[in-house]
Amino acid sequence: MNLAFVEDFGPIAILVLGAVICSWLDLGGDSSFLGQRHLSRWVALGALVLAFLASVGFWKSSFGSTPPDIEHGSFLIDRFALFFYPVGLAAAGALILTGADTEAELEPHVGLYHALLLVSAAGVLFTASSADMVSLAVGLSMTSLPLLVALGLRKTDPGSMRLAVRSLAISGALVATFVGGEAILAGMAQSTELRALAQRPLPVDPLVALAAVLVLVGAVGQLGVVPFGVWRAGGAGEAPLAPSIGRTVMVALAALAALLRILPGGLGGVSGTWGMTVAVLAGATLILAPLAALRQRRLTAVVSYLLVAQLALALVALPEVARPATASVLYLLLCFVPMATASLGLLGAIATQGYSDSRASLRGLWARSPILAGVLAGLLVALAGAPPVAGFFARLFTVESALQAGLGWLVWLALLSAVLSAIVAFRWLLVLFDSRVDGPELGLPGRTAMIGIGLSGAAVFSFAILLGPLMAIAARAAIPPLFGP
Repeated sequence: MNLAFVEDFGPIAILVLGAVICSWLDLGGDSSFLGQRHLSRWVALGALVLAFLASVGFWKSSFGSTPPDIEHGSFLIDRFALFFYPVGLAAAGALILTGADTEAELEPHVGLYHALLLVSAAGVLFTASSADMVSLAVGLSMTSLPLLVALGLRKTDPGSMRLAVRSLAISGALVATFVGGEAILAGMAQSTELRALAQRPLPVDPLVALAAVLVLVGAVGQLGVVPFGVWRAGGAGEAPLAPSIGRTVMVALAALAALLRILPGGLGGVSGTWGMTVAVLAGATLILAPLAALRQRRLTAVVSYLLVAQLALALVALPEVARPATASVLYLLLCFVPMATASLGLLGAIATQGYSDSRASLRGLWARSPILAGVLAGLLVALAGAPPVAGFFARLFTVESALQAGLGWLVWLALLSAVLSAIVAFRWLLVLFDSRVDGPELGLPGRTAMIGIGLSGAAVFSFAILLGPLMAIAARAAIPPLFGP
């Protein structure tokens, strides 16, 4: 047996094994085993910790003068992939902790949800480590489809089941679109390897442009950008909160990893064939997402649309095929993960108390539950990208990348989007701090959820202070062989 092969695939294998155990606890295990109703939660967290420890050796070698570049056919562990190992594992752990209070919606299949989340986390690692187009498609499917299945675990809710089926159909069509674009590129490069795609000069012609657009649409549709945002954020009130939050975070990581591998990585030399399409999609999302948020009467939907607007900032930086632009995208992902887990996790904890997230229900929350109102207010400010939180610097860096790419009009749209997002946040701050008090006092989230929300919230506000070290990590991950692995 090739022990190096087993070691290199160790983190992914641990996650899959953890998923098997969680499934057994859910479907075949004794529900009274060790007296723990939610033993699968701790099994899942243990699998994430073990996967983290198994990947430590990769990071130690990546600090050398050259990246480790561990290759097994279509599997490549370089500095770019190693950036997603801790981020993906930490994101899955944060989802389990912050979603602890909302898991009751999924009874009696909480263990199955944890299993699907672990498979999705393995999909993120697999996508980031992909060195060919087939692996990218497999990794993207491995990340998105399990959490879409999890949307249907609340089987007694017809609305949730309809949303799950609709989401699976749309996501499957988007993956097929992604694969179609890859098939055209593979035919032109005469190989499915990203290295061959990057090294083979491709003509700037309509066929390459079509392939790039198909790849782009297949990936950004998973992110929920325009015109696909409706099926992501619009279903916020129908879906179970735990898998809905997980879908938002994990799919964002995998989709952007795939985009960075195949667009700047494989097609960086012909960026003119796809750069304008990326810019148009980014500009449309930057404006329409906060406008959609203005119309919402439920805070969960508002936060979902503001998160989509944050993800659109990653697309703003993509047309500038350079190391600083890629570092900006990676830093944005570092900021996005805790913002999403903290804000949606806190709203989920409120919902489990039987309390609505409508304007009328949250009006005057400061007078009744000052801690909850204060945390919500801080997260709304972060989602709006106001200084000095990390989201402000992420917006600043991506705008700078757009300027370097000569997309001045996109910069103006990004600034307008920031104003619109600030208006959305300000309107809800007025609701939270309204002098009129409507409704009972709300309790704090459970202990497990509070730990997750506290850690995620601390990350949101500390990442601005740690700007230098985090940008250094992002810049180190954004070096070759990302551009042609």
